[in-house]
Amino acid sequence: MARKYYYDTGEEKVGPVTGNDLVRLRAGGTISGATWVRRADSETWRPLSAVNLDEEEEEERNPGLWRLLTRNLGIGRLLLVIAVGIVFLVLLGTMVSVLWPVLLVLLALWALSRVLR
Repeated sequence: MARKYYYDTGEEKVGPVTGNDLVRLRAGGTISGATWVRRADSETWRPLSAVNLDEEEEEERNPGLWRLLTRNLGIGRLLLVIAVGIVFLVLLGTMVSVLWPVLLVLLALWALSRVLR
């Protein structure tokens, strides 16, 4: 899936177009490195010369873990999952630290039952 962009001609905003379209338009002289562009999923306008289209396309093809999680879960749900995970780990750590003597006795009884068979 190619990333989509908009570009500003000074009179109108055009798009969405692909990164390949921007390269072709620049090579043809329709736009220049000073032309303002923005990704379709962003509100930030940048000069085309400041945009590394190859890097952005590679990031779109192979997104990082954070991008995958935020894209599929949304930031609110992701933060909720992280918070629940932290609470779970804290409770598990607390239970293990409090119950380790009980677990040790159960392990000893199990080992003793194996020996006495």
